[in-house]
Amino acid sequence: MIEELFARFDGAFAENTLRAYRSDFRHYQAWCRENDILPLPAEAEFLARYVDELSLSHKSATIRRRINSLGTVFKLSKNADPTKAPEVVLALKRMHRKIGRQQAQATPLTRDVLDKLFLQCGNDARGLRNKVLLLLGYETMRRRSELCNFRF
Repeated sequence: MIEELFARFDGAFAENTLRAYRSDFRHYQAWCRENDILPLPAEAEFLARYVDELSLSHKSATIRRRINSLGTVFKLSKNADPTKAPEVVLALKRMHRKIGRQQAQATPLTRDVLDKLFLQCGNDARGLRNKVLLLLGYETMRRRSELCNFRF
């Protein structure tokens, strides 16, 4: 049933979004199986328990993403969306107080770091390509995915 739903999503969402939705739902489904719970229709009480258990081993950004993904999957599969229920909201608040909300900032690509990376690149075709990509990323402040999709 859920695979039919994801087939309907195809083309409506970016490929990475679909991958995340699928992964997040499978993770939730596996948790439900381990706890003898039916994943659909989802119940707020169990979803709150899922958040509480995830907070023992995952970062808050991952948990928020999973809950948001599940909410989208629930809504688009014409099921009730318990992600906004008081039990789940309180579980998320508990999680934030317990493990925090702030994400670790990525290390910036400074000129010093760029120079060190250049030293790791060879002078063959691959090394020159890597230098161009590094310099392009540095000068344009593009993300990895944006650099991979860049066309000359």
